[in-house]
Amino acid sequence: MKKEHLITCIVLLGAWQCAALMVSNDILIPTVTQTLSALGGLLMTAKFYTALCATVFRIACGWTLSLVCALVLSILCALYPKFRLYFEPLKVLTQTIPNVSYIIIALIWLGSEGAVMLVSFLILFPIFMNGFMNRMDQESRECRDAEAVYPETVKIRIVKKILPELATEILSTGKTAASMGFKVGVMAEILGSVPAGIGRQINYCRMDLNTAGILAWTIVLIVLAGLINTLFGKINQKVKEEQGWKD
Repeated sequence: MKKEHLITCIVLLGAWQCAALMVSNDILIPTVTQTLSALGGLLMTAKFYTALCATVFRIACGWTLSLVCALVLSILCALYPKFRLYFEPLKVLTQTIPNVSYIIIALIWLGSEGAVMLVSFLILFPIFMNGFMNRMDQESRECRDAEAVYPETVKIRIVKKILPELATEILSTGKTAASMGFKVGVMAEILGSVPAGIGRQINYCRMDLNTAGILAWTIVLIVLAGLINTLFGKINQKVKEEQGWKD
């Protein structure tokens, strides 16, 4: 952690603690120590790990499905430019529909369990698709002219050109999509009252007026998102270094 980041965190924690002491009501604003105590209690229970695994599994399924579908459609758009014209209205539609509409419709169609994965897919798919298409649009005019003069087979274009071109974009866009996935996934779990998951536990804390518990689960989500971002960042850096070495 950089020095500036550490200073910012200390200031925020200090402001939080001061506000809690001034209000003197743990339902409105629990202290930092109360929240950390609630977090420590969570880590000692089996339900914490059950909820964590359930949420991560649902979001990972939606993330993977959206990645695969966006990758396939991006390849088709790159190979057949006219296909992109047919897909354009669908992309605009998925971008303009409010997230809460996705969640409510998914709950009606699939119930609480399947709704989380469907909502994750519907919201993350446009993120992947836009990232991939923007990457393909950055292709230089010289490369396009060369392809027109020296055409290649579909297999060679996919393996030698399109997939390597999208490799780093998959990692950078995937990091953004993963962070977004946890936000919308947990929100879908709360609204859908899933049998197990972080959203379910947050809902229990809400009904018990356990604000410290809500903040403890929020810290878990922040740490989890930070770990995922760090992992994607390290993999992305390694890929770039390997590509630079090959070049």
